[in-house]
Amino acid sequence: MYISNWGEEIVVHNTLGNDYLEVIMAGITHPNPTYRIMHNISKKFPYDYYVFEYVIKGVGHIETPEEKYTVKEGDFYFLNKLRYHIYYADPDQPYEKVFIVLKGSFVDFLVSSYRLTDSVYINDCNLRGLMLHIIEHLSRNDTVNYDKLAVSVLELFQQAFPPPYLIKPSTNYIPEMIKNYIDAHITEKISLDDISNNLYISKSHIERVFKKEYNQTPIAYWANQRIIQVASMLVTTNYSLSQIAQMLGYSDVKYMSKSFKKIKGKTPMEYRAEKLSNLKK
Repeated sequence: MYISNWGEEIVVHNTLGNDYLEVIMAGITHPNPTYRIMHNISKKFPYDYYVFEYVIKGVGHIETPEEKYTVKEGDFYFLNKLRYHIYYADPDQPYEKVFIVLKGSFVDFLVSSYRLTDSVYINDCNLRGLMLHIIEHLSRNDTVNYDKLAVSVLELFQQAFPPPYLIKPSTNYIPEMIKNYIDAHITEKISLDDISNNLYISKSHIERVFKKEYNQTPIAYWANQRIIQVASMLVTTNYSLSQIAQMLGYSDVKYMSKSFKKIKGKTPMEYRAEKLSNLKK
């Protein structure tokens, strides 16, 4: 066990697991008003792990390009892999939480089976005992018993999410799959050919079903989501325009700024100044 720079009590870190199930990190986050974590703001360091957290007390916030969430005591939340997340403690009521970070084909299978296609899932459910049980198991054993851990992870899914057999077949499964692919490659330059080759769906069908579901083409969605991420980073970080452009995979700052103004109606620096001014009021 050790204490991280954020004051987290880490009981396990980078446990040598296997392709089936691996524990990346687990522990307890103690109240810290400055606590702040970012996932996938840079294409150079993709965060491809699943995050499971339970709030013991206090309040926290989660931001994605699409939405902002607030979590509180008793809330369990799940953060999908390869997605853009910013999550942090409320400065007035910083949360205390249990966290477990996993990867592996077993977790991939469960996520797919439970059809967890969104970026964030929040559930007000009593998972404190199970989460602490997993933490205790990980902290008191020199080697991880992966059979027991797999059973606990399955139980976590069973308690946190509706069982797969109760989920009605989705009519927008293919559009969701396309959207998920774009979200996972948002910092890369992608084309219809890329989507088609990776999802084994014809380009014409991709454009037709996606536009019907989301009222825009896949490439337009990709471009808009990139601008949403630029806007979020302008307000939530102190990064320069060149740093943001590099992290989000833009070829140069001028192109990013031109694209930003076309969609937002103002330059990135005008947008940053306006939003920060409003926050101070």
